Amino acid sequence: MSSYRIAIFSSCLIMGLPGGVASGAAVPEPPDFLTAEQRAPLVALAGELEANLAQHGEYMATLNEKYLAALDNARTRMVKLGAARAVAALNSEIERIGAGDTVRSSEIDSAPDYVRKMRDQYDQFVVRVDGVRRSRDQAARFAAVDGFGSLQTELTQAEELEKAMALREYRKVLARPPRPKPRPAPDPDPEPDPDPLPDPDPLPDPAPSPDPDPVPTPDPSPSGYGSVDVPRPITAAERQKFAGAIGPKPARAGRGYPVMLDSIQKGEVTEIKVNKIKKWGEAQLQMWKRKPYWTATVTYPTTSLFGTFDTEGIAIIDGDRVVEWLYTGSGEEIP
Repeated sequence: MSSYRIAIFSSCLIMGLPGGVASGAAVPEPPDFLTAEQRAPLVALAGELEANLAQHGEYMATLNEKYLAALDNARTRMVKLGAARAVAALNSEIERIGAGDTVRSSEIDSAPDYVRKMRDQYDQFVVRVDGVRRSRDQAARFAAVDGFGSLQTELTQAEELEKAMALREYRKVLARPPRPKPRPAPDPDPEPDPDPLPDPDPLPDPAPSPDPDPVPTPDPSPSGYGSVDVPRPITAAERQKFAGAIGPKPARAGRGYPVMLDSIQKGEVTEIKVNKIKKWGEAQLQMWKRKPYWTATVTYPTTSLFGTFDTEGIAIIDGDRVVEWLYTGSGEEIP
């Protein structure tokens, strides 16, 4: 990895992203009565969060590197044309992105139209990349929550009710994501764009769930964690509740799932090409729109105005058909 790429990667890890958190290793302090052995789920969780953050940083380093190269080419063209205002806008954008600041600046609206379109696509990729990390973080959190389930039962059966209740409350806290990092306010624009592209709203801080079940269910929210439109891990209570409605796990043949291959070949999703799929994820049982579904992911390349990038999509499977294709974590429909 070049020193330039390392600098981008490091700034991504330090600064985080819009709607994200500064560090992926935000694990709340556990009850003090837990032994080192009993804290094993938290050790696994911390490792998963750090790995997700590192992969997120690598994705953002690639995205920023290619976007910066395209911006530099645009700046060279504007210098030759003598477009001083456009050059100033591009200099500002290059400085921001090079420092790991992904928040859209009002100054970019002084850049040429094709540069603004590049910025629009960049914003979309930032949201998708951050969505993948949040989705994986949430899956890791729910695994830790379930990891404490048997211990809570043991404490209850042993009539150590105070400890059982404390662990129950801790599991609720653990299931919720950390508070989003506040978005900096954009610089004032002396000549506002009559039709600006709005920045993605940050994820709200979920309120504590009133659900009496041992494993908490996230409350629906407009976006991100708990949104009914974004697949999320199924809880133990939900698995029991919907036991009669959960079908068999999709069969896997060779490198992929026939039900997903059939959907792609029928043209139900056009952005994903079978021969371009780089990785198949394992089928998982998840909740989507308040119902349990089997889901599986694929990693494939997509093309933007400033380069080609790997994207992860998720298929919502109902029996022998795919009912929806979404970008992992964001809930956007894949064309």
